[in-house]
Amino acid sequence: MTRPLFLRAAAVATLAVGGLTWMNSVAPIQWPSVLAYSGIVVFLLGALSVLAPPAWSGFSRRIHGLLAGVVLGAALFGAPWFWPVHPRTIASPASRLDVFLPTYDFQERHELTIDAPAERVREALNQVSFADIPLMQTLGRIRALAMGHVRVLSEAKGASPAIPIVAMIQDPRSGFFPLDDTPREFVFGLAGQPWNNAGVRLTPAEFLLWAPPETVKIAANFLIQDAGSGRSRVITETRILASDASARGKMTKYWALIYPGSGLIRRGLLEAVRDRAARTVRY
Repeated sequence: MTRPLFLRAAAVATLAVGGLTWMNSVAPIQWPSVLAYSGIVVFLLGALSVLAPPAWSGFSRRIHGLLAGVVLGAALFGAPWFWPVHPRTIASPASRLDVFLPTYDFQERHELTIDAPAERVREALNQVSFADIPLMQTLGRIRALAMGHVRVLSEAKGASPAIPIVAMIQDPRSGFFPLDDTPREFVFGLAGQPWNNAGVRLTPAEFLLWAPPETVKIAANFLIQDAGSGRSRVITETRILASDASARGKMTKYWALIYPGSGLIRRGLLEAVRDRAARTVRY
């Protein structure tokens, strides 16, 4: 292997490892999302090769680098469209989330250990709002622009980012709706077509049986567990079940694109709960 080729291979490997490491730090790796964003990066690098010297890009002509970036980038970006989805089922329910959505096609899970007892953590969870998550407004605007909306979804519905998230979910104007609430677990849902920003509000009983064509239902929770020594483990998990193959295909594409941003929001939310619990000191 010649030195220029080795350097290019090393640069690509470094970029790939760095990107995968960052994505895994945001949320556990899900390959459809990795492929989609790799396609975007490859396309941008191909476009950059038009401006960079041919020796840097490894192609004899700049247009060759652009074409390679377009073709490979499109192939990587389109791969999630055909990614197989295998439903998973919880055999023995261990939480209220397991009861409401034991079978799911897509899933995301994050956890954080907090140096505070469960009661204080639950109090902090009840107070946390999207205003406590620095990236929330930025990601919301990106999502709104990508979907052709001028305003962020929460703003469009008249909700203030400073309203506690638990209270917002219980508000009839919210697209979310509560499913169950115990001292250690809060479960909420969403139903409809999130890729079209369309949803319906359901009761817990309706949610269990709801499955119109070309829709998905989403259940998520905040679960607080005793971690010992006065500490608590907070888990937030999201599960998504499609009603049919058409909805599953559309959700596969949508999930691949929003998954990293979703991970950032959920990590930010858990950290906000941790920070509030640390400030809520009882004397």
